[in-house]
Amino acid sequence: MDQTKLKLLIVDDEKEVCEYTASHLKRKGYDALVANAPEEAITVIKEQNPDLMILDMNLPGMSGADLLKVVRQFNTSVKVIMISGYPLNIQNDPQFSGLNISEFMQKPVPLSALDSMLAKITNKEKDGHTQIDS
Repeated sequence: MDQTKLKLLIVDDEKEVCEYTASHLKRKGYDALVANAPEEAITVIKEQNPDLMILDMNLPGMSGADLLKVVRQFNTSVKVIMISGYPLNIQNDPQFSGLNISEFMQKPVPLSALDSMLAKITNKEKDGHTQIDS
């Protein structure tokens, strides 16, 4: 998949984080969308069908895991990078079971690390693989 066509959705209740990250990703050639609340994220996913979602675990009114459970009911293909300010173990925590999370990154996420992760996903797409080995 050509990165210039990769559509990303950043879901975080910290508006400054969303805007800063989106601005960076747009400069890198990605189509970057933002949502600051779970309901907004659901609408954007249904209307824009992003290729990848950068999803904060801690959102107002609903956890990132709970939001992803809702999303997986109508979209099983969007890849997910879960982010959190707290350490999480996505492989051993039952709340993440069956959610097909590609990767976890701890906040603050350095933009260079995010770039590397997206390049890895893009390269996997080119090779025909859709899941990041974690």
